[in-house]
Amino acid sequence: MGVNEHKVKDLAWDAVSLTQAFVRIPSLSGQEQGMADFVQQVMRELGFDQVTVDEKGSVLGFVGPTQAPLALLFDAHMDVVPIAGTWTVEPFGAEIKDGRMYGRGTSDMKAGLAAALCGAAAAARSGTLRQRIAVSASVMEEVIEGYALSHALEQCTPAAVVICEPSRLRIMVGQKGRQEILLRLQGRPAHAALPHLGVNPIQAAAKAISALQTLDLPQDALVGQALLVPTDIISDPHPSISLIPSSVTVRFDRRTLVGESSESVLSQMEKCLQAAGVEGFSLEVVNSQVQTYTGQQASPQRDLPAWRLDESAPLAQAMVQAVQQARRPVEMDTWWFCTNGSESAGRRGIPTIGLGPGEEAQAHTADESVAIDDVLGAKDIYEQLCLQLAGQA
Repeated sequence: MGVNEHKVKDLAWDAVSLTQAFVRIPSLSGQEQGMADFVQQVMRELGFDQVTVDEKGSVLGFVGPTQAPLALLFDAHMDVVPIAGTWTVEPFGAEIKDGRMYGRGTSDMKAGLAAALCGAAAAARSGTLRQRIAVSASVMEEVIEGYALSHALEQCTPAAVVICEPSRLRIMVGQKGRQEILLRLQGRPAHAALPHLGVNPIQAAAKAISALQTLDLPQDALVGQALLVPTDIISDPHPSISLIPSSVTVRFDRRTLVGESSESVLSQMEKCLQAAGVEGFSLEVVNSQVQTYTGQQASPQRDLPAWRLDESAPLAQAMVQAVQQARRPVEMDTWWFCTNGSESAGRRGIPTIGLGPGEEAQAHTADESVAIDDVLGAKDIYEQLCLQLAGQA
């Protein structure tokens, strides 16, 4: 489906209609070009005076006085996950019923992108901005967080970043980080009928997994407990039939807290395995190749840092005021999933905060949906935040 039947001018200041138009453009990770083309068109119609597309295919637009400092960057991703499960509505139909819009990407996170574009444009239209505002529409976030936003942050240096992932309009002041770790265990092949002639790495893997579950992982009062979860195990060869395999690889998902690094995490795991008597193993953080719709290839390390923003920080207090001015309840929380904030805050130390329309639990589900009231509320909050941080003092 496309949006040819829509005139961009008709969408100019309507976050709900713009969300519908976005949802009606299928944009799986690595297939975002149609979405990117339309986002550029929308940005220009909304009055963004500088619109660029980088080598990865992400779109970056600016409003506000052209030579002024950049006060704020809104981050939203254009890609969505594949359709899965049993749907009772057209996944790319953006049907509205009973106060909700249904479709893939409604909550995660095309409503956030639409609200950011409309909110920033409305603030610029007020004529009171004294600093610049940027909106980044990034690619491939569902595949690797932070990879695309990193390029935008090399092109500009905002004083603050807002992550527009779904939060039910709660103010999000942090998230756990994420590392993907591979544990490889070496064996010695032998016929399965004569197992004593080989060394079975599957048994070593079982021993290793059990040992690692005893690790004393750190905890944060706000973000919660660090986690280490085995998510995949595969033998080499695979399948290994009537054969003790040469090796076994176990994939772990490690949810990290602020202050943890890949070095510290791998060191803790290594010491645990050595103490448990596990031999012939190696540990590494995954580097998986990705390719964008522009043909750009890279192998970013899947080490996404955690981040926290103090609730008394100026950015947090500005967001509180913006929420209040939009006549919405103020509630602070943290995300349980990873976002592009790992790049802006976790790697670069840029003050970062989160708030978006939609519910986290709706992400990646069949019959995904967003409340229309959330979309309208996010647009109003974003507009007020722009005026708070970039408006006339």
